[in-house]
Amino acid sequence: MAGMEKRRIDLRLIHDGAQPGTPLCEPLRFGLQDSKEKIHAGTAGPGGVRHFDLSLEVKGTDTTMPPVFTGAFAHGPPSARFLYLSWKREGEHEHPWGWRIKIPLAGIGWADIRAAERSEKWLEANLIGRRPHDTEKITWRLEQLSQPVVTGPARVRA
Repeated sequence: MAGMEKRRIDLRLIHDGAQPGTPLCEPLRFGLQDSKEKIHAGTAGPGGVRHFDLSLEVKGTDTTMPPVFTGAFAHGPPSARFLYLSWKREGEHEHPWGWRIKIPLAGIGWADIRAAERSEKWLEANLIGRRPHDTEKITWRLEQLSQPVVTGPARVRA
């Protein structure tokens, strides 16, 4: 994999925080899950939604192989990376996850990455209503960056 081009892509996930099934009546932390199982709360947006802004590194070349996403929020094997929106139980538990929604990154191709780079935009996905085992394709759309993605509690950078 030596010599592979490295790029960075900015993403935004949108969700209202509603549990994706019968609500669990216990304290849960909702947010974007990193690879160390920490939950990042994101930023409150209009209409009661939360925005989860992050950057991922993209490896590969757009002529010979599909993109491989890496970073603190990328889960799964290189050929099938995904993100998690999670509802994590408070305290210590044998099974800490109340709910997790898997957001596959396979729908993001090189054309999307090039378009985002050229226009200084991010790829955004509205995940309101998505269920934990949905197989419906994620729709990613280009949106104007309102400000750069930076490290911090409101915005996260992988």
